[in-house]
Amino acid sequence: MSSVLSQISLLSDAKYFEEKSSQFAELKENLDHKNMKKRLNAMKRLIAMMTIGRDVSQFFPDVVKNVIVDNTEVKKLVYMFLTHYAEENQQLALLAINSLQQDLKSTNQRVRANALRAMSSIHIKVVIPIVMIALKNAVRDTSSYVRKAAACAIPKVYRTDSGRKAELVDMIAELLSNAEPNVLGASVFAFSAVCPERTDLLHPHFRKICHLLADFDYFGQTVTLKVLTSYARTQFLSPFKHGDEENAEDAPFYDEDEDEDDDDDDDEDDGEGGKKKKAYVMDADHRLLIRSATVLLNSADAAVVIGVCSLMFSIAPLYEARQCAPAVARHLFNYREMQYVVLASVSTMAAKRPAMFRQYVKMFFVFFDDPDFVRELKLDILANIASDSTIGPILLELFSYVNHYDPNFVHQAIRTIGRCAMKIPDVAERCLHMLLRLVSTSSEDVVAQAISVIRQLLQRNPQQHVAIIKRMAKLLFKVSIPMARTALVWIVGEYREMIPKVAPDCLRQLAKTFLDEAVEVKLQILNLAVKLYLSNPKQSSLLFKYVMDLSKNDINFDIRDRARMVRALFFKKKSDDHKNEGLKAKTKMIMKKCFLWVKPPPETESPFQQRENFTLGSLSHVLQHSVVGYESLPEFPEVAPDPKAREPPKSEYEERLEKKAKKMKKKYKNVDDFYAESESESDSDSDSDSDSGSDSDSDSDSDSDSDSDSEEEPNTKKPKKHVADDDEDDDSDSSDSDSDSSDSEEDATPKKSAQTKKQSQPQPAANLLNLLDDDDDDDDQGENNNNVSAGMFGPSVQNNDILSGLTFEDNILSGPPSQQKPAESSSQFFSPTPSINVPRRMNRGVLLKESLGEGMEVRYSFMRQESIYSKKMAVVELEFVSRVEVRDIHMNNVQASGFEVRPIDRIPVLHANQTTTAKLHVDFKGQERKLKFDICTTDRKYPVALCATPGDLLQGCSISPGEYESTRKRLTGMQEAKFTTTKYTSATDLAARIVSCAGVSPMPGSTSESTKLAATLRDDPTQRVLVTIEKSGSGFSVTINCDDMLFLGRVEDHLRKSM
Repeated sequence: MSSVLSQISLLSDAKYFEEKSSQFAELKENLDHKNMKKRLNAMKRLIAMMTIGRDVSQFFPDVVKNVIVDNTEVKKLVYMFLTHYAEENQQLALLAINSLQQDLKSTNQRVRANALRAMSSIHIKVVIPIVMIALKNAVRDTSSYVRKAAACAIPKVYRTDSGRKAELVDMIAELLSNAEPNVLGASVFAFSAVCPERTDLLHPHFRKICHLLADFDYFGQTVTLKVLTSYARTQFLSPFKHGDEENAEDAPFYDEDEDEDDDDDDDEDDGEGGKKKKAYVMDADHRLLIRSATVLLNSADAAVVIGVCSLMFSIAPLYEARQCAPAVARHLFNYREMQYVVLASVSTMAAKRPAMFRQYVKMFFVFFDDPDFVRELKLDILANIASDSTIGPILLELFSYVNHYDPNFVHQAIRTIGRCAMKIPDVAERCLHMLLRLVSTSSEDVVAQAISVIRQLLQRNPQQHVAIIKRMAKLLFKVSIPMARTALVWIVGEYREMIPKVAPDCLRQLAKTFLDEAVEVKLQILNLAVKLYLSNPKQSSLLFKYVMDLSKNDINFDIRDRARMVRALFFKKKSDDHKNEGLKAKTKMIMKKCFLWVKPPPETESPFQQRENFTLGSLSHVLQHSVVGYESLPEFPEVAPDPKAREPPKSEYEERLEKKAKKMKKKYKNVDDFYAESESESDSDSDSDSDSGSDSDSDSDSDSDSDSDSEEEPNTKKPKKHVADDDEDDDSDSSDSDSDSSDSEEDATPKKSAQTKKQSQPQPAANLLNLLDDDDDDDDQGENNNNVSAGMFGPSVQNNDILSGLTFEDNILSGPPSQQKPAESSSQFFSPTPSINVPRRMNRGVLLKESLGEGMEVRYSFMRQESIYSKKMAVVELEFVSRVEVRDIHMNNVQASGFEVRPIDRIPVLHANQTTTAKLHVDFKGQERKLKFDICTTDRKYPVALCATPGDLLQGCSISPGEYESTRKRLTGMQEAKFTTTKYTSATDLAARIVSCAGVSPMPGSTSESTKLAATLRDDPTQRVLVTIEKSGSGFSVTINCDDMLFLGRVEDHLRKSM
C-alpha cells in the first residue's frame, strides 16, 4: 500500500518537494533551456523549495529572465518568485518592471491581472508611481477579473506608501460602483484596509452590497460581513434596548406578513397607566442586512458562518439570531482547529443567549477522540446552556466523564457539575448526591475535587444538609490530599454550631497531626481553633493554646505571623488585665466579626469569560487578549442617522423622467388636458417623422443614443442639467418648443461625448519622467510613448525612458541607449591627472583584532585593480601580522549566499613578528551584505565578516568629454543627486578625497574650479557613475549621475559620510 501511495505522489506535483529534486546546477541549466516544459519543471522545483523554507534567492537573475516568456503558467510562477525575493534583490527586481508594464497591455485578462498583482507586491517606493498609473488604468479595465486584482492591490500600495491615501480612496469609491460580485467583494476588502472610517462611501452602495452578498466569494463574504457589522452598529438603533431577550424564545421566525404587522402594531398599551408608547420598529435596511446575511448560513465555509454569527449576535434580536445554531452545529465535525474557533464563538454566544443552542445540547457532548482544548470548551458550553429542560441529560453525561483517562478533564467535569448546581437551585440536591457518590471512589484526586465542589454547594443552604456536613467531618480522617483536607477543615469550622460535639473532637485530632500537615491545612487548623475559642471557649481553650504554641514555632513564617497576631490580641499580661478590660472586650468583639462572619456563597465564573469583551470571530476573541490592530465594535447611536443617505444615486435617465414629470404636472391641470395635448403631439410627431424618415433617425433612437452616451461619459451631464433647468423655469413654453430644445440638446450631446471620450482614454505609462509631469500632459505623453520598436525579446521603449536602461534584455544583451563598449584593458581605468593622486588602496580596516586573534592581526584593504579571475570581482588584500608563530592559515566555512568567492591561498607558516599578504577575490553582486567566513589555523578558527562600501563596488573608467556630457544629460531626474560642501578650498582637493574612498577615475582637464570623475559598476559595466565637482558660492557642489537609481542613493550617502 505504501508503495502505491508513493507512486501516486510522484505522479503529482508532490514530487517537487522531494529532497533529491534540488540539484542547483540542473535547475540553473533548465531555467535557460529552450524547452518550455523543462523551464516549468525548474520553476515548480524552486517554488517548492521556497515553500518549505529553503533560500533560493541565488536563482533570482535566472528567474527574472523568464518574465518575458509567453507561457502563462511559467509567467505566474515567475511572478510568485519575484514578489517573494523582490525586497532582497531590489536592483534586479527593477529590471522586470518594463516586462510587467508590457504584460499590462496584454489581451489576456489573466496576464494583465497577474502582472498588476506582481507589480503591487514589490514593496519598493521607487516603483509606486508606476503602480499608481497601472492601478488607474486597471480600475477602469473592461475585465472584472482585472478590476478585482486592482482592488486587491490597493491595500498593498497603501502599506508601502501611506501618503497616497487620497488617490487610493478615489479608486475605492470608483470600484464600489461596480455591480460584479467579485469586484465588489474585493472593493469592500480594500475599503476595510485603507479607509474603514469613511462610511459615506458605503451609503449609496449599501443595498446593492446586501443584495449581491450571496454571490461574493468566501473571502469577500467574510470581509464584507465584518464591514457591514461595524456599519450597522453606527447607522441603526439597538434592537436590544427595546425588547426582552429572555422572553423572546418563543418569537416566530420571519413571516410573510411581517412588514404589515410592523405597520399595524406601532403603538402598544402600557398596561398600568393606560399610556401608549411607541414600539421598536426595525429599520428596513437593518432588516435587509439581516435577511441577506441569513442566506449565508448555508455556506460550506466555516469563516463565513462565523461571520454571519458575529453579525447576528451583534445587531440582531434573539428570535433572529437563533437561526445560527443549526449552521454552527454543522461545522462542529470539521477539523479540530476549526472546531476550536467555532466552539469559542458558541461559548460566547451561549453565555449571553443560551436559548439559541438548548435544542442542540447533544451536539456538544464530548467524544472520545476530542482534544483537550475542544473538551474544555464543550464543558463550558454545557454549563452555559443548562436549564430545567436540559439539565437531566447534561448531568448524566457529566457523571459519565468521571471515568475518563485524563485526570484534568475529570476535574473539569466535576467543576462543571458544581456550576450546573449553582445555576439551577432545583437540581442542587441531586448534584450533591452525585458528588457524594464520587467521594467514595478510590481515586484521591476525584475525591479531593468532589469535596471542593461540595464545600461550595453547602454554602448555598447549609441548614438543610447537616447530615452531609457530619459526613464531611468524618472524611477528615480518611482523606490525605491537602486540597481536600483544607476544604474539610473549613467546613467543620464554618458550620461548627451545627455539629457542636464533632467540631472540638476534630480539632483535637488535627492538633495531633499538626506538625505533619501541609501549610494550607495548618492555616485552616489555626482558623478552626480561633473560631472554636470564640464560640465555645470552655471546651476549646486548652486546645486553642496548644495550637498557638505549635504555630508560634512553626517553620513557615506565614503561620508564625498569624499565630503571633492572634496571641497578641487574645493574651495580655496579668498586670494589664484590670486596666485594659474594656479594650480586651472590644478586641474580642472585632475578632468575632472577622472570624465568625457568615461567608457569602461563591459565584463560579466561566474560564472563558474574558472573551465576552471582544468581537465575535476576531483574533483577539480567540486568544482572549487584545492583539495589535484590534478595534472593538462601536456602540449603537441614540438617534439613527438619516436613512436617505443610503438611497442609491439616480441615473441620468431617471432624472430626466422626473424632470419631465414635474413639467407635465405644472403644465396640465387635469387628465383630460393631458390626453388632449398628448394626442395632438403624437399626430404632429408622426407627421414630422414620416417626412424626415429618410434623412434622420427617429426620436426614440436619438434619445437612446444620448442616454447611452451620457451613461458612458459623466462629464456631459452638467450641460444637459442646465438646459433642463431652463426649460423648467419657462412655464409658458409650448410642447413644441420643449421638444425642439430637447432635440437640440440631443444633437449637441454626441459632439460633447466624442470630445470627452477622446480626453478620457487611458494612456500607457511609458517612463518614469511622466510621473513628474502634470496629469494634463497625459495625451502628449501617450503619443510620444507609442513610438516603440521591437527588440530581440519584445518591445522596448525609446526616447527618454529611465527604466529602459533597467530592462533585462537592454542591460544584459543590447545595453542601454547611447551605450559604448566598456574599457577592455586595465590601462584605460586610470587616466592620471597631475593634480590628483590616485591611490592603489581604497577602503581599509581591521578584519581581526590582535586581542581576539591571540597575537595575530588581520587587516584588509580594497585594491584598485582588476581580478585575474573576473572583471566583476573586487580584489581585497589581507595583511597578516603576528607576534607569535602561526601555521596553516586558510579560509573555511565561507557563508557567501549569492556571492562568488575565490579564497586566499594557504599560508604554510607565519613566523613571529613577520608580515605577509594574500589576495581575496569576491564578486559582491553589487550588494553591501556581509561576507562571513572563518580564518583558520592549525588548532584555531576566528569568525570574521567583510563588508564592501558603495565605493568599493565601483571601477574607474575613461570616457571622452563628449560622451561624458551626453551621458550626464541622459541621466537626469531620479538618476541624479546633488549636495554641497564647504570643507575644501579647491575642486582638486575634494576630488582627491572622493578618489580615495571610491573607485572612480579623474577625467582629463581637471581644474581648481571644476573636476569630473567617472566609473562603472563592477557587477554591471554598462551602468555608469559620473561625479561632477563645480564651484558653488563659497563651497563646491557635487553632482552624481547614475543609471541605477537605488545605487545612486547609496553612493550619495557614502560620499557625504566620507566628506
